Amino acid sequence: MTIEEQILANPVLRDMQNLLELQTAKGLAKYGTTVNPMDYTAIEWIEHARQELMDELVYLTVLKQKLEEMQNGIK
Repeated sequence: MTIEEQILANPVLRDMQNLLELQTAKGLAKYGTTVNPMDYTAIEWIEHARQELMDELVYLTVLKQKLEEMQNGIK
């Protein structure tokens, strides 16, 4: 089975591929280009990633709280 066939057969991988395609389209629409490694220094890329991870932690914290609220409502 090829990689493409494996991606199509796996809903998680298919979702990740779709997300990458959507994010790429969004970036092209907003910035007119895809990621360029030369846009930032290594330290600037690390800082950018740290900021993105902080946003992700906020989202995960909200989701955790919502799940806890749902579980506590069921018990």
